[in-house]
Amino acid sequence: MCCCGKAVVNGDPGYKWQPSDSPSIHQPNPPDLAPSDTLLYDEPGRCGGLDSHSYHYRFVSSFGNGLTLLVRHGGEDERIDLSSVPSLLETFKALDSTSRYWLMNTIYHAYSEGLSLGRNRANSYWQTAAAAGRIKTRKVRGQNAVRVSVEPECSLFAS
Repeated sequence: MCCCGKAVVNGDPGYKWQPSDSPSIHQPNPPDLAPSDTLLYDEPGRCGGLDSHSYHYRFVSSFGNGLTLLVRHGGEDERIDLSSVPSLLETFKALDSTSRYWLMNTIYHAYSEGLSLGRNRANSYWQTAAAAGRIKTRKVRGQNAVRVSVEPECSLFAS
């Protein structure tokens, strides 16, 4: 929980973790660039209505992959390939640093929520199939591989 009292960008003075703390500086902790990355925007964590000091975003042009959002949070780095459509780059150019940061934050959290939702749905599907004994495995002849499939659920009302 941040107690800065005003909007503070990591690297600037004014960061307070608790109300009794003296204002200090929360050092930026950017995600690493790959050799093929060209840095376009670097937006360190910040607050301002929402505590986002632990998220550092970089927007890069990545050779062969178009535009990529790099994220560091809690020490972990993530790479999110975005569109290579020129209008996306123009959109980022038109924004000031604060607006650009919160747009990157929105993109990241929508992406993260989508991953979590998909993972939860897949886990539920496989758990239900396992509980019903519908998971089948078959060795692939001549290979060191196995095919795994889920048999459809039986329905009393199938036509």
